[in-house]
Amino acid sequence: MRFDLTDLQLFLHVLDAGSITAGSRRAHLALASASERIQHMEETLGVPLLVRGRRGVQPTAA
Repeated sequence: MRFDLTDLQLFLHVLDAGSITAGSRRAHLALASASERIQHMEETLGVPLLVRGRRGVQPTAA
């Protein structure tokens, strides 16, 4: 399991902003890159980290 500081900061920005789009802007990353990083974190950990919905994202219990 390898995450870098950018991954962790992105995750916090997404949670704080409530969406991957807004979080990626705050982290100065392209939306596609941010989405890939979050998916990689979820695949590495083997659990979903975010519940994605029409009105943004919410953290899971994991």
